[in-house]
This record gives sequence, structure tokens and C-alpha cells, in this order.
Amino acid sequence: MRQTERTQATRAALIASAEKIFARDGFEAARIEDIAMDAGRTRGAFYANFEGKAEIFIALKRITFQRLRSEVSALLANVEGKEARERLAALHLLEQLQDSKSLLLQLEFKLFAIRHPEMRAELAKGHLDAMMPDEMEELPEEFRFDESAPLEQPRRGLAIEALLEGFAVAALFSPEVMDRGVLAQIIPPLASILFGDRLRASRS
Repeated sequence: MRQTERTQATRAALIASAEKIFARDGFEAARIEDIAMDAGRTRGAFYANFEGKAEIFIALKRITFQRLRSEVSALLANVEGKEARERLAALHLLEQLQDSKSLLLQLEFKLFAIRHPEMRAELAKGHLDAMMPDEMEELPEEFRFDESAPLEQPRRGLAIEALLEGFAVAALFSPEVMDRGVLAQIIPPLASILFGDRLRASRS
């Protein structure tokens, strides 16, 4: 195996193990030693590929965002009509609440950054860079933004995250009150605010 292939294999193994350890222990409690051991690698191998937990977390988020973009593209590929597309986008957003562990982990990462102001700007930039595709063509047509307004997509992405993270906390805190039926009534109209203008513009 060539060195490049070995490096890629090591990074992939470390990221997969990081996802497991983060889910098990949380962001702050997760240890680099445990990530490396789970991946069958050394601590030195970890630091040869990542500066620390924050960098590997952002690498994991980049993969997650890529997967979500592919899912949305596939979901909307053969659907015509603004109402149908808005409805599917809202339902997909609702489904993301099922992955409450990932949402809480993401929220924990953001709280960690806020508690460490010397790191906040760098971590926030890394998170936003992971959220944005390298090429706008990777985004579904509905969600591409005007290059003259470069903050539109990050703001929309952070708004979606805030919506999901907030409702995930509420649903876990008071599941008797904030059950799936209630969420199914609340999320779609809120999602329409976030998505509706872009969906209507692309299909008008």
C-alpha cells in the first residue's frame, strides 16, 4: 500500500473511531488516546493527522454535511412543485431530530468554543468551512446562494442547526410534552421560513 493510501486509511479509521468515542463520551470527555486505540493506531499517528479533538471533530462534521447535502439532493431530484418540495425539505429536517446524540454533540462542541473565547473564532470558522461545500454545484439548486451575498448560506445553515439543536434539547428534556406529533406540527412552518423563499424563487 502506498504512503498516500496508508495515510488516507489512517485518517478514515481515526474519524470513524472519533465518531464512536464522541458519541459515547461527549466532546470534552473524549480522550485522544481512546480514539487512537479504537482505531488501532498510536497517539503519534493521531497527531500526525490531526492537531487535536477539535480538528477531527470538524473533519467528522464535514463528512456529515456532505452526506446531508447528498440526501437532500436525492430527495428533491424528481419532485416538482414548490409546495411538494417545501414539504419534503421540512420532513427531512424533522427526521434529523431522530439523531439527537449527534445534535447534542454538536451543541456541546459549540458550548466548548464559547467557554474558550481564545479558541471560539477559529473553531467557529472551522465549523462554517465544514458546512460549506467546496463547489456550489454540490448544493441542491434550491440552496445555492447569490455570490454577492456570501453570508446567506452560513446564516441559513446556522439557523437550521439552531432550530434542530433547540428542539432536540426540548424533546429530550420534556418528551411527554414535546413528542414527535407536536414536533411534526411545529417544524414544517418554521422550516418554511428557512427554506421557502429559496424554493419559491428557484421554481417560480
